[in-house]
Amino acid sequence: MRIAIFGAGGLGGYYGARLWQAGHEVAFIARGAHLAAIREQGLRVHSPLGDVHVTGAQATDDPASVGAVDLVVVAVKTWQIPEVAAALAPLLGEHTVVLPFLNGVEATDGLAAVVGEARVLGGLSKVFSLLEAPGVVRHFHTAAYVELGEPRGGPSPRVQALVDMFRDAGVEAGAAADIRSALWLKLLMVSSWAGLGALARSTIDVMRACPETRALIQRSLEEGMAVGRARGHAVPDDFADSLWTFYDGLPAGTTASMQRDILAGRPSELDAWNGAVVRFGAAAGVATPVHAFTYHTLLPLERRARGEDARPAAG
Repeated sequence: MRIAIFGAGGLGGYYGARLWQAGHEVAFIARGAHLAAIREQGLRVHSPLGDVHVTGAQATDDPASVGAVDLVVVAVKTWQIPEVAAALAPLLGEHTVVLPFLNGVEATDGLAAVVGEARVLGGLSKVFSLLEAPGVVRHFHTAAYVELGEPRGGPSPRVQALVDMFRDAGVEAGAAADIRSALWLKLLMVSSWAGLGALARSTIDVMRACPETRALIQRSLEEGMAVGRARGHAVPDDFADSLWTFYDGLPAGTTASMQRDILAGRPSELDAWNGAVVRFGAAAGVATPVHAFTYHTLLPLERRARGEDARPAAG
């Protein structure tokens, strides 16, 4: 299969390397120093599931040089969706599938509005990986899972074919009958603590060990679960308990990508994480005080990172 990885960072680089290792023709679309490093020395992935060194694969910042592919995996930040959607045209053939692995719940619709609803699947990934250095991806947890499904729900041959492809590449994968509910649950997995972690400047092990911040995470979870149910998503009764089992098992020092971006002064996915819970909660008439406090308190840092001046104009 011909595959384009649009965004070859911690997530896209990891899955692209696994698919390349399985024998697929993979093109990596990247930029800057990372692109230069891939071209010069290949893409290196260090992982507890086995290292990979990708050599000979196409690496470019120009989608037109890749041409039409069978699958485009979109693995950028949510705030980059408009830019990426506008650049996808050269990659699209008659039957090309676009599969976003982005945080939040709005990526599928954002891409579909530009390239057409029929092309786009819903997708999510659960993987702890980051771009350690130009040309180097670090995967630092034994989990690496993808789930995908038709936005309108139900089974689909093309979804199952892609699930089989990922499994053959050594990636745990599943087909979701209700990908929108799955995306909401994934949103809560990260949004319930990442923003709080940025405010507290603390990793997950510190947050879960402190009774006060642990309680805030629990309240944040409950808010998100209530909003999800109000939107018609299937939220299991034991979801919070299962998520705490996951949180308590994360290695010491674990942070989320949004948290790292905020603390480094980079643009982040704050609007797509805490902001989305606040917006959808307001639309559904569900109060979200913890998410609202987190979102609004971090907004000045977010605006500064984007070069926006949050101060009102002088009167």
